[in-house]
Amino acid sequence: MLRQIIALTIKDLKVIFKDTGGVVALFLMPAMFIIVMSNALAGSFGSGNDQLINVLVVNLDRGATGVTLVADLKASGGINVETTWDNQPLTRAQAEQLIVDQKRNIAIVIPEDFSDALQKVAFDKAAQSAQIELVADPATSQQVLGPVKGALAGLSQQAAFKDLLPQGIDLMLTAIDQNGGSVPAPMKAALKDNGSFTATGNGQSLVVIKETQPANMKIEQVPNTVQQNVPGWALFGVFFISGILAQSILEEKRTGAFRRLVAAPMSRATVLLGKLLPHVIVNLIQIAILFLVGYFVLPLTGLPRLEWGAHPEGLILISVCASLTANALGLLLAAIGKSEQQVSGLSTLLVLTLAAIGGVMVPRFVMPQFMQTLGVISPHAWALNAYQDILMRGYGIAEVLPECAVLLAMAVVMFGVAVWKFKWD
Repeated sequence: MLRQIIALTIKDLKVIFKDTGGVVALFLMPAMFIIVMSNALAGSFGSGNDQLINVLVVNLDRGATGVTLVADLKASGGINVETTWDNQPLTRAQAEQLIVDQKRNIAIVIPEDFSDALQKVAFDKAAQSAQIELVADPATSQQVLGPVKGALAGLSQQAAFKDLLPQGIDLMLTAIDQNGGSVPAPMKAALKDNGSFTATGNGQSLVVIKETQPANMKIEQVPNTVQQNVPGWALFGVFFISGILAQSILEEKRTGAFRRLVAAPMSRATVLLGKLLPHVIVNLIQIAILFLVGYFVLPLTGLPRLEWGAHPEGLILISVCASLTANALGLLLAAIGKSEQQVSGLSTLLVLTLAAIGGVMVPRFVMPQFMQTLGVISPHAWALNAYQDILMRGYGIAEVLPECAVLLAMAVVMFGVAVWKFKWD
């Protein structure tokens, strides 16, 4: 019996390793996924300059507290504070434009009267809390924005304490002296070193953080987890059809059905377009269902409703372009694949890798810079950014045309290579 088991094992190993491409994909897929996701998630663990969140800081404060706050932010760790751009001090308008251009996602604006406002709120019960603005791209996830806001809130209070405590203690000691009392010198020093307070006399915080977005981003509401996740994971599902399309073509080749199609009086490009369009229709139905789930079903679970933005017609254009790109990838896989098993492994490898570097699983702006640069080759990155333009940034069709053009260009290139490389026999 043992000899028979060994013989069967050897036979099946030969069958498995006969498909070299499938075996390579089998081992390469988890290895590539480990490499990509380890780099993409590098910012969530450990330390290092490549792992910091880039935050623009515009310090307009005429007093000393703004300078103290900027220094504390730089020393805090986890945040890469950028106060200049092209070797010039940042202005608010420039910081907002960098966010609009998607070169950065977050900016902190310290107003001109920040120090003066702190003086008033600390010693005048009728004064309002000093304010700092946290300007962010509406598509920035709360998992990233939240820690930045938390750090800013804590450090701004700390900076206020540093500058206000000596003044408050001096005023108290002066009042004691003027009323005939006296405080020993060692006690005075201890008060100045150790005194602290966290709020004004009427209980309000010294500093409040106001979240806002660039003036020319027409956000209709604060983004939520549904708006961020529904389009991303819809794209993840859409691109899985590339493997289904490729495998269906290879199966038709194996059964001889494809040979009959090629013999029909039509061009080869027509044959491939005929294979592509039904799968595009399936993709569009798939996207529609997933967006309807976000609109109707997710609220039943206690989550917010998926809002479609001011120009939902833009979602249709993006979906068509993304579907064409996904299915063009499927045709390309069918052109270069040698077996259904190989195509299955290769398509899964490509879909997972492109989704990872494209920002579906981890926001691209928290990735190391080389990963952000690498992400431009992923159609997921362009499609996801276009969806976010409509859903979160309040844009219309005109603003998403560049991303759609890139998606169509990718589709045309992949379709052209598929026609060129396709094995018709």
